[in-house]
Amino acid sequence: MLKKTVMAGFIVSALAGCSLMDGQTSATADRAEMTKELAKTCAELGSDYTTVSYAVDKASKVMVSIQERQCSVFGDYRTLASKHADVAGFLAINADKSDEELLVAMNEFDADKPANKKIRPQVEAYKNASDAIFDKNVKLAADLALQAAEIAIIASQNATAIAHDTANQGIGNLLTALSNESKEEGEKKEVVPVVAAYNELKARSTLAYDANTLISMDQNTIEQLENLDKVLAEKVKS
Repeated sequence: MLKKTVMAGFIVSALAGCSLMDGQTSATADRAEMTKELAKTCAELGSDYTTVSYAVDKASKVMVSIQERQCSVFGDYRTLASKHADVAGFLAINADKSDEELLVAMNEFDADKPANKKIRPQVEAYKNASDAIFDKNVKLAADLALQAAEIAIIASQNATAIAHDTANQGIGNLLTALSNESKEEGEKKEVVPVVAAYNELKARSTLAYDANTLISMDQNTIEQLENLDKVLAEKVKS
């Protein structure tokens, strides 16, 4: 089973109604803190899972594989971002900008910079270095979507057990339990195996989705910048 400290990190997701990186939150997220938390969770989740049945175990194994692949890609992404700090910072701050706002931000960034520090050429270098990471991330997004369907099937087939477990663990009780981890460390709490496996699947999918989304945001902003450059070039020609 997952460590309780790991599960605590996903309480925010549950309270928000979905993933940590949804909607408006993604536009204002503290990227550095989010990256740090995701890296920490990657290290803590591990590869153990609760055995239940052939079908559920198969889904758990696939989700462990996706988690490990996504965390590996995320590690490469963090290394790349640290080497291209200016670009990573620019992309993070401007991820929610419209085309016009992004163009203004780019021009403002470049205004007082020497040629070798301007953002345009740095973005191109960053993109060239990150293409392989982006490609892997896109493939993982597709795998995550397929696995989400498998998790939904498991949830529907075990709806009564999952609903019963949720009812017995009100948010207040869950938060209290998490805060008393040291007290409960030696206690054996009886959990229905399929419920434990489902919670593990959801935790792993949330981690992978959040890491995938964080990388995708950078890719989307870079593509937006490239499209802007094409539009500007066409305007110059006409």
